[in-house]
Amino acid sequence: MNTDSSQEQHIADEFDHATHEEAQETIKPMEKAPSKAAAEIKRIDDMHFADNIEKLLQYGEDMRLSAMKQQRTRGFIATTVGLISVVIGASGFGWYLLVEVMIARALGCILLGIVAAIGVYIWSTGSIRSYKKDYKKKFLPRLAKILGGFDYFEKRGINRQLLAKTGIVPAHEVYNAEDCFIGAYKGVNVMFSEARLGYKNKHLDAVFNGLFVLLETSSPLFKGHTIVTADKNMVKRNVGKRWKALQNVNIRVENPAWDRFVTVSNKPELAQKFVNDRLLKELSEASDIFDDSALSAVFFREKYIFLMIPYDGDMFEASDIHVPITTKRHAMRCKKEIEKILEVIDVFDLYDTKQENEVSA
Repeated sequence: MNTDSSQEQHIADEFDHATHEEAQETIKPMEKAPSKAAAEIKRIDDMHFADNIEKLLQYGEDMRLSAMKQQRTRGFIATTVGLISVVIGASGFGWYLLVEVMIARALGCILLGIVAAIGVYIWSTGSIRSYKKDYKKKFLPRLAKILGGFDYFEKRGINRQLLAKTGIVPAHEVYNAEDCFIGAYKGVNVMFSEARLGYKNKHLDAVFNGLFVLLETSSPLFKGHTIVTADKNMVKRNVGKRWKALQNVNIRVENPAWDRFVTVSNKPELAQKFVNDRLLKELSEASDIFDDSALSAVFFREKYIFLMIPYDGDMFEASDIHVPITTKRHAMRCKKEIEKILEVIDVFDLYDTKQENEVSA
C-alpha cells in the first residue's frame, strides 16, 4: 500500500473520529449532485455586468412591487373582514351570555370571530410568502447566470462526509445549507453555498454562519493535508488534539498584511511550495472583502480545496417586501466576492504550470 495515501487516510479517519466524539451530527441529507456537467464559469467585465444587473434589478423590482401591491390590497381586506368578524363574534358573545345565558354558544361566537380574523390575516400574508418563493425560484437563478454562468440550487450544499475530512469544521448537531452555486472554472469544479452549523437546542448560540466553498481540480495537484487559517481560536482548539498529526509550517511573506494565517500540514516541506505570497495575498483579500472574516482554507485529498468563511451577512435572502430588492452596489460586491474565490484557482493554475515546467526541465 502507498505510504502517503495510508497516512492521509489515517489523518482523515482521525478527523472523522474527532467530529463523532465531539457531537453526533443530525444533518439533513443533501440533494444528489446533478448528473449533467457543471456549467462553465466565465469572468465578466464590470461594464457588461452592470448592464445585465440593471435589467435584472428592474425585473426584481417589478416582482417586488407587484407583490407589495397585492399584499396591501389583501391587508386592507383582511383588516376590514377581521374587524367585522371580531365585532360580530363579540356581539354574539354578549347576546348569548347576557340575554340567552348560554355560555357554550357565547364562547363559540367569540371563538369563531377570532378564528375568522386569524384566517384572513394568514391569507393576507400569502403574497409575502409568494414573493420570497419567486425570489428563490426566478430571481436568484438569473443572478447566478449573470455572475458568470453558475447553476443555482436552493437546497443543496457540500456533502457532510466530505466536510468531516477537512479537519476544521467544528462540532455541531445541525447542518443547514442553502443558496448553492455550482459551476466549473478552468477545469476546476466550484461549489459554494451559505451554511449554518448549530445545535438542536435553539437557545444555544450558532456554531457557524457563513459560506462553505469547495474547489475540486481535475487532477492531483498537491500532496498531504494542509490547513491555512486566520482563526486563532480554531488553532487553540485543535493544535495537539484534532491536529496532532499536523506540524506547524513557517511561511515567510513579503507584505505584513498577509501575515495573518497559521499553516499546519502533515507534509510541511511540500506545503511551503504552494502556500506562498500569491496564495496568502488572495486569501487575505478574500478575508477583507468578507468583512475581515477569520477565513480558513484546507488542501486535502490531492485535489480538494475547502474554504470556510465566517460571514454574518445574508447574501441571497429576499429583502423585506417594502424595501428595494437590492442595489447595484450590493450586486457588484457579490461579484467581487465570487471573483476573489475564483482567484484562488488562478493561483493553483500558475502553480500547476510551474510544476509542469520543472518536470520538463
